[in-house]
Amino acid sequence: MSIRLGNLLVVLGLVACIIATIWWIVFFYDILGEDFQIARECFYTTTNLCSLKASAALFSDIPEYTPKLLWAGAAMFVLGLGLRTLTFRH
Repeated sequence: MSIRLGNLLVVLGLVACIIATIWWIVFFYDILGEDFQIARECFYTTTNLCSLKASAALFSDIPEYTPKLLWAGAAMFVLGLGLRTLTFRH
């Protein structure tokens, strides 16, 4: 059971991180165009500058990016790896 749960969490974590990456690229590309990589710090944290750029979401069809999905995905991934490791040791 723990191996299956661990595998599920690992997969869900990876999917969440991939979706967060795509969301970040699409959102900031829509706002900043080719210079979207200026907002690379906004990928993993929300700074004052990120908040200013995010206010431009009012003019975008894409929901405002937040790194919460990225961190939730990373947490699920690590938790899943931990479950798998503990299960293999027993």
